[in-house]
Amino acid sequence: MIYITEDQAAQVKYLLEQAIQGNHILFDPPTLKRILETPATPPPDGETYAAEPHIEKLMSLKGLPEKRAYLERLDPITFEGVVRTYLNIVENTLFEAKGTVH
Repeated sequence: MIYITEDQAAQVKYLLEQAIQGNHILFDPPTLKRILETPATPPPDGETYAAEPHIEKLMSLKGLPEKRAYLERLDPITFEGVVRTYLNIVENTLFEAKGTVH
């Protein structure tokens, strides 16, 4: 489970709203395309939730430049895990929004 503070909730909401509209402001389109075109491999035992601390750290950083710099410092396997976790969160948010009747 990913934990965020109340202060970070507005930021997460903004990122998700942008992502739902197709604006993945944390990642460039070629990166998303490359990762989505590569079949996901199951994480090794004990690493199912390895990306979660990185998502939490990402949300603790103030601006987009800091977030992008953090992502650039991740090793390729961790980075892919973070991107896939992010996309999974976006997908789940979309499914939840579809179920909500206004």
